[in-house]
Amino acid sequence: MPKKIAIIGGGFAGTMVIRQLIDQGFQGEITRFHHADSETLGPAYRLDSGDLLLNVRSQNMSAFPEEPDHFVRFLQTEHPEISHPRAFVPRSVYGNYLQSIWTETKSMAKQNLVRLDLKQEEINNFEDFDMLVLATGNELPRIPKELPKTVVESAFYQGNPWELELEAMNKNLPIFILGNGLTMVDTVLRLRTAGFHQKIVALSTHGFNMLAHPEEELTVISAQPERTDLVSLVHFFNQERKKHSEAQFLLSIDALRSQFSLWWQGFTTEEKRTFLKRFRHMWGTVRHRIPSVIAKKIELERASGQLKVCSGKLLSVDLEEGQLRIQFLSGENISVDHFSCLINCTGPETSIEKMSNPVLQELAKRKWVTADEVSQGIDIHPEKLRARGEAPMSIYTIGNLCKGTLWESTAIGELRSQAKLIAKGILSEK
Repeated sequence: MPKKIAIIGGGFAGTMVIRQLIDQGFQGEITRFHHADSETLGPAYRLDSGDLLLNVRSQNMSAFPEEPDHFVRFLQTEHPEISHPRAFVPRSVYGNYLQSIWTETKSMAKQNLVRLDLKQEEINNFEDFDMLVLATGNELPRIPKELPKTVVESAFYQGNPWELELEAMNKNLPIFILGNGLTMVDTVLRLRTAGFHQKIVALSTHGFNMLAHPEEELTVISAQPERTDLVSLVHFFNQERKKHSEAQFLLSIDALRSQFSLWWQGFTTEEKRTFLKRFRHMWGTVRHRIPSVIAKKIELERASGQLKVCSGKLLSVDLEEGQLRIQFLSGENISVDHFSCLINCTGPETSIEKMSNPVLQELAKRKWVTADEVSQGIDIHPEKLRARGEAPMSIYTIGNLCKGTLWESTAIGELRSQAKLIAKGILSEK
């Protein structure tokens, strides 16, 4: 009997699971549930992303693990002027690439007699399917506890940094951003492109500076840690940082990146909790970097005073006569000022108990999926990406939902391999 698969979510992950299924000879029905504006791209690679660049070089952005130069070959054909493998290309170009893959995939499905049904709605009957694939992408950031309900429900709180409501923002008052990572950088650039030229204050717990990818090409032979418990790894990376230049150190981090998932799986629960509490932001800074041209723009923003990045803590947020009164602690100083809005760039929610996605809420309620041991996603079998739980069918997960089990689970390099693994798992089931 042909299998009936439900792919829940649009974007890269859902697209590539479907493509891998077809490439590997799937016979049956695939139903994809997605929002109207996310059949292929999701928020990351929309065609209206302006001047935003990919944060990874083209040579590492192929959608197919078995064809590492696939994206570069696309560029050579469609955009030869920016086809250098080490280039950082516009995200809209990557969006075009994904759309070309999706168009090709739909045609292949028809040729191979695979029924592909697209639904712009939430799935409401899980039992209609033999297997589920959760490709739900980024959850909205957690609402800060310092925000009263009146602020959260107002237009002055922007809880979705990937879908800014620009028309609700006053261009005559400063803007407050909570968070200091890649999403903050994207948000600042989007605001400037949209004509918001006022001062921006970004507050995060640590206030780490975003690092740029090294521009020079260096040959780095990375040392290997002898022990991979958390304390030994911290000592190892501290020693490596002292031995090398910043560029060499960052490139050695890249070379060792694929091993971190195995190290993470070997950590005890207590080690994972310690990492989350003490080291996750530092690791994120050296791991998640931006192109040097973007880093220079952000540095100019800071040097001019138009962007102020603070380390500290949010104390209170109050709605006062069409603006927000925000009080925060930075160093030993308490600052109070009025802002046009607060944009939440603290990163996607990871605790399934707090996620707003109704599908995930329902699956958790039924105990078909459960939280991992450190509440960073869904508890899964790491070799199969299949959820542990009481579901009557197999539920596969991809991307952020795997973070608690694999940690490194959000970049294209991981997602493309996960898509291939999920397709293989589905086809192996009787």
